Amino acid sequence: MKVTLVDKYFSEADFDAIEQAVKKAESTTSGEIAIELASHSRHWLEERLWYSFALALIFLAAALYLTRESDWGTYYNFSQAALWAGIGFVLGYFALGPVLKRESRRRNFVWKCALKRFSQLRPTRGDTGVLILVSLDENQAAIVADKGIASRLPAEHWDIPHAMVMEGMKKGAHAEGIIRAIESIGEELARYFPHRPDDIDELPDRPTVVDDQ
Repeated sequence: MKVTLVDKYFSEADFDAIEQAVKKAESTTSGEIAIELASHSRHWLEERLWYSFALALIFLAAALYLTRESDWGTYYNFSQAALWAGIGFVLGYFALGPVLKRESRRRNFVWKCALKRFSQLRPTRGDTGVLILVSLDENQAAIVADKGIASRLPAEHWDIPHAMVMEGMKKGAHAEGIIRAIESIGEELARYFPHRPDDIDELPDRPTVVDDQ
């Protein structure tokens, strides 16, 4: 059985604790909180390899052009060109990796992934759903609120629970950070969207594992 980053950072006890935190938060509000955990939001190694191959081809073509000889026909130094292609690949793999996976790109891809995942959630009454997506390979998180909530709470409000999740990840206490964020979101939702007698549970309380993106 393949061990994923979700398996590495979250135990069944963590899943249980997060689920209980969601239930407790939703007991005071008509809002709905969903938690999704992803090992990654982008295939970074695949992208890195493609760019490395592209750079290798550029080095190969340049080496063939620069080493050609035109006496009594055109001849190419294929061995030297192959060497430069290898250099291009290694250079691309190790030099481009940090550039491609810089924090701003990781944060952007996780945000886009969160928007996509949110659009696939079951619509809630009053548009009061909130999604917390944690993407482990990118070491990033994103929080998306439905339009019913966004109309009442300013965008900068979400910086607070987002920082809680990020701080938990930084300390290696992933579940604890998420639980703190859930508690913070629940308190705020209860102020603007109090629990209704006819309220029903519309989104999963237990974290959902996103297998692939």
